[in-house]
Amino acid sequence: MLTIKLLKNQTIFTAARLFIFCLVTVICYFAWPGSGVSHEASAQAKQSVPADQRVAVLFFHAVGEEPSNPNTMPLKDLEETFQALQDSDYHPISLEQFHAFIDGQAEVPQRAVLLTFDDGYSDVYSMIFPLTKRYNYPAVSFAVTKWFDRYPRPEKSREHLSVEEAKELLSSGLWQIGGHSYDGHRLIRGAHNQEGAYLTTRSLMERDFRLESEAEYRARVWQDINLNTMALKLAGVSEPKDFAFPYGAYNEDLVKLLNEAGYTYLFTNNQGLNGPGEDPSCIRRIGAGRCAKETIAILEKYFAQGNN
Repeated sequence: MLTIKLLKNQTIFTAARLFIFCLVTVICYFAWPGSGVSHEASAQAKQSVPADQRVAVLFFHAVGEEPSNPNTMPLKDLEETFQALQDSDYHPISLEQFHAFIDGQAEVPQRAVLLTFDDGYSDVYSMIFPLTKRYNYPAVSFAVTKWFDRYPRPEKSREHLSVEEAKELLSSGLWQIGGHSYDGHRLIRGAHNQEGAYLTTRSLMERDFRLESEAEYRARVWQDINLNTMALKLAGVSEPKDFAFPYGAYNEDLVKLLNEAGYTYLFTNNQGLNGPGEDPSCIRRIGAGRCAKETIAILEKYFAQGNN
């Protein structure tokens, strides 16, 4: 009996020594400099791969059945585009999220997209709004604010958003509205009788057979900007900060005047993605394709590039 007891105690002692040896070996392996994986490396390995901190600002125009108009997308194709964004793991973000991101104050989901619709046509309310509610996608309408007027426009045109519809879009929490000029979405005659964008061209004063002066040009543009601000506020935008250049045309004077009027985030038609902390006066946008397949292919091309 004594022999059995001694053997049992020796077995327990041997097992304990083996356990302690293994424990010390493991500790030394991870803690010894240059051996195995350090605590710091181990901690880094546990961290997830950082998200791609770039945003694609997609811009669309009208929605409807106009086969001859390349800027008009059939509603069916827009719906397929929304579904393709979801299936391809793209994440539409709100305008507020984009502001915080471009200011360098917040991160965004990987493969983030901001959806924008130019001009402010009525199909934004009648066709696109229900679709964004179904997919819970935030979006922005850059509206030509003169067209909010309840009286019909004298020129031939598509039907446009009313003030009441704009207010309902805003109250949904999904939509924001930015400026696209008051009466500046048109061309005017400039030097050498050539047409140019209203907000960037010094007008040919036909009555006096001369170009308007720099001061006259700035006064005209300043008036349009302030009328745009007033119209946006009447529609419910408390502090207008966002503006998309008509035709993507801009110059130093226009940027300066918009900044002075309180517009911080200026959207161009320059192609590319946007990174945190970049100049908010020169936000890049990407034109959507004619269908879902084209749009996803365009996004994949830009996100596959290392730089904007």
